[in-house]
Amino acid sequence: MATRAKTISAATLAKLTQAAVRTVGGKGTIIKGPIWGFILNELNAAKQLEIAKSVTQELTAEAKLAGIPGLKAQPSVILKQGKIIAGYIERELNIIVR
Repeated sequence: MATRAKTISAATLAKLTQAAVRTVGGKGTIIKGPIWGFILNELNAAKQLEIAKSVTQELTAEAKLAGIPGLKAQPSVILKQGKIIAGYIERELNIIVR
């Protein structure tokens, strides 16, 4: 069993997040820290959370492929200044971003 990472660089997290968003089919603007994800055009609340959950699942899979097993993120949908962001909040990750 591989050792679980305790830290991840912000650059690596950005690459993994972008790959996860692309896999999910996200075409919006990527948002980087402290809220990570992308801007949605989807107005249905249930669909928004489903998309955020897919992003975090793909993030975990991408991290594992990159040799960073055990990365977990809680899906979040945030309405910020008229924008809907689907993704996760950095401080809720189970590892430290450096």
